Amino acid sequence: MKLLNRVVQLICYVFLLISSEAFSQQIKGIVKNDINQPLESVYVYNLSSKAHAHTSESGVFILEKTKTGDSLKIGLLGYQTKIIKLTPDYNLDNVEIILQEKIFKLDEMIVEEQVNALSTISRLDLSTNPVNSSQDVLRKVPGLFIGQHAGGGKAEQIFLRGFDIDHGTDISISVDGMPVNMVSHAHGQGYADLHFLIPETVNKIDFGKGPYYAKEGDFTTAGYVDFSTKDYLKNSEVTFGVGQFNTFRTLGMIDLLGNEKIRMLLLQLNI
Repeated sequence: MKLLNRVVQLICYVFLLISSEAFSQQIKGIVKNDINQPLESVYVYNLSSKAHAHTSESGVFILEKTKTGDSLKIGLLGYQTKIIKLTPDYNLDNVEIILQEKIFKLDEMIVEEQVNALSTISRLDLSTNPVNSSQDVLRKVPGLFIGQHAGGGKAEQIFLRGFDIDHGTDISISVDGMPVNMVSHAHGQGYADLHFLIPETVNKIDFGKGPYYAKEGDFTTAGYVDFSTKDYLKNSEVTFGVGQFNTFRTLGMIDLLGNEKIRMLLLQLNI
């Protein structure tokens, strides 16, 4: 009987230990500056468990393996590093941290090339010269021409550097790293139909002319075009357009993450 009681006590102890670990191993919070703006890419480091996390574009973070009593180190370039101890006064489901700005030192900076000015079409170019269709974004590449023969319903004809590329045979096209060219198609090897791409979602266009880019694949005979789409929407948008021959176009883009409470909810649900 005594042995049975000891076994029951041991099982209860293990259960309580596991339960306490399960319910105290995660905190959620937000990092802001002194004017209440959320800060992105702030690192949050647990000095006790060595766990770490980074804030999203809305300043929100979720840090695992963290409980009351642990110390957190929070830092971002241009802001003073802060160390806080999670006392019982903190609500671990909604920790708010304020960082103060500072003058950063030169040795804190790492300068590297992010945009190739000679081959990248930026968001400014797309804003000042908007496009009307997804295939029209190809016209942004200098020296590239497209045409639609025998009516719509298929990818446009592409011309670049003296090549009649047909519908994509001699040009490598990708969207966010995803290849658009179809390696096998009845209309021609490398067939690339961009009509699935919404032009308003394009953030920048990277391109190169000539067969000099081995990493872009074996379709890069005349060149390559790589589209990068936006990570998020600044505002919701609904547009209507009409044209000749009874054509019309509608577009709806909804910013579901604009509300801070919705962002927090989606992050907690891992969506």
